[in-house]
Amino acid sequence: MLIGEWLIELYGLRREDLDRALELQRELGGYLGQILIGSGLITEQQLMAALSRQLGLPVFDREGSQGPSTDAAVALPADVDLNYLIDNNFVPVDNDAGLTVFATNDPMKGPVVDYLTKKLEGGFSMVLATEQSITELSKPFKDSGKDVFTLFADDNPESLKEMATEAPVIKFLNNLLNNAVELRSSDIHLEPSETINRIKIRIDGVLHESDTVNEKIYLAVVSRIKLLAGLDIAEKRLPQDGKFSTKIASTLIDVRVSSIPFAVGEGIVMRLLYRERLSFDITKLGIEADMAPLITDLVRMPYGIVLVTGPTGSGKTTTLYSMLSTLDRREKKIITVEDPVEYRLEGINQIQVKDDIGLGFAASLRSILRHDPDVIMIGEIRDPETAQVAVQSALTGHLVLSTLHTNDAPSSLFRLIEMGLEDYLLNASILGIIAQRIVRKNCEFCSKPYEIPGLIIDKYGIGEVCSRYAATLGLSQAPSSVQAKGPAKGTGCRRCASTGYRGMTAIYEAFRYTEDLKEIFLKDHSLGAIKRRLFQEQSFRTLREDGIIKVLSGITTMEEVLRVS
Repeated sequence: MLIGEWLIELYGLRREDLDRALELQRELGGYLGQILIGSGLITEQQLMAALSRQLGLPVFDREGSQGPSTDAAVALPADVDLNYLIDNNFVPVDNDAGLTVFATNDPMKGPVVDYLTKKLEGGFSMVLATEQSITELSKPFKDSGKDVFTLFADDNPESLKEMATEAPVIKFLNNLLNNAVELRSSDIHLEPSETINRIKIRIDGVLHESDTVNEKIYLAVVSRIKLLAGLDIAEKRLPQDGKFSTKIASTLIDVRVSSIPFAVGEGIVMRLLYRERLSFDITKLGIEADMAPLITDLVRMPYGIVLVTGPTGSGKTTTLYSMLSTLDRREKKIITVEDPVEYRLEGINQIQVKDDIGLGFAASLRSILRHDPDVIMIGEIRDPETAQVAVQSALTGHLVLSTLHTNDAPSSLFRLIEMGLEDYLLNASILGIIAQRIVRKNCEFCSKPYEIPGLIIDKYGIGEVCSRYAATLGLSQAPSSVQAKGPAKGTGCRRCASTGYRGMTAIYEAFRYTEDLKEIFLKDHSLGAIKRRLFQEQSFRTLREDGIIKVLSGITTMEEVLRVS
């Protein structure tokens, strides 16, 4: 089967995209795989996997290997031109039973294969590797003085700009982005230090170290990113924010860039926003069936405040967008005030906060009230002035959705009191409060059933949760064992980057701010009293309990729930 057919079967490459690439190949020549990569339709890793299936060659395991084998190079006959092989991307990586193993990204390069066949009398084999891997593997065999990253000995802006446009720097960054997209990463972190500079990628909410690079490469890549994002390369004393867009493996990516000066250098974070993966379906957030009516009822109220709380990165904005998507945008005027506007939503008017010109949350809110909105979304209530305007907006007939940073849902009331709001104003405006956290989901490809240790069951009251929420778990009666529904755990595979997790979901706690709760709040001003009433009179459950339900349903693990709650 041809390589294009393998890419269609393995990665869903569209037939029309393949036909266009074949047409380009007929016009311009070159390899089909490279044309597809250059068009952003596939990644280099996907090409290697497809070539592996087509040619029956293994893919080089960069993590499991010790790297280039100088022993293998030494074992080569004296008349073998190693420089010729390295220049053509054939790097010796092993010596298996007397046969030299070469890593290459071009196994069909006829002249090199013929050369090795003649010199080694057929005594060699090949493994497939990406261009980035080949570059890394080649370093011990090359004169470091010829490395493009050593061409400039200082961090002069003009030198850095010139370095940022060099082909190896461009390829390094492209490979970094390709790898991040392949692993479904949400952001990439470049962190400087005095000894070694680290590159980390966040997969399903957890950071993993991806690579370490020397200072020259680090400076060049940082400069390249700043150049793409429209930032000032020469400015290293102040934080900067920018953005750029790119297409990787048919996926359109918006990249938000933030640079910040640290004591030992400049740090960069690139947040990857996948336009084609946007789905603000409230039914897919992880809200359990018994909790969903409460949340949908809150967003359908004509006026008042609904708060979503949690730390940074807990998915609050996604929940707000999903709540807005349930509204009829043809009949309602919806305005949002955000910092930043991460996703464009059809039928919704979005305002980007710009503090440097005086367009903050509070100023924006005061202005948009003159536009007669039905629904207002505030990206975050972060100061007393914004909180005050939000309450006034709710009291004058608007539905206000916003976020707040608190540990749980009931604590939000006291956080607003700390901001200077009067308790009677809160009682008149708050409709309900939702708290959430993000947990990683078990990988569907490598998850297997497992039994929760008895010590964990007893310590965290898992049996009681299982009995209390038997209906939510889909059980006709309370089970005799918490293993009845089937907890599971991923063992780690290639598709989940050996983590055992693939994808994310949210755990929630939520309550409607009822009259009896308002009375307790006015009378006692006690978080403990409010929580006791929640447990007594409402079907309220904590974040951890909601997480345990997902553990018992095989969605995530107890380790994940304990990590975030």
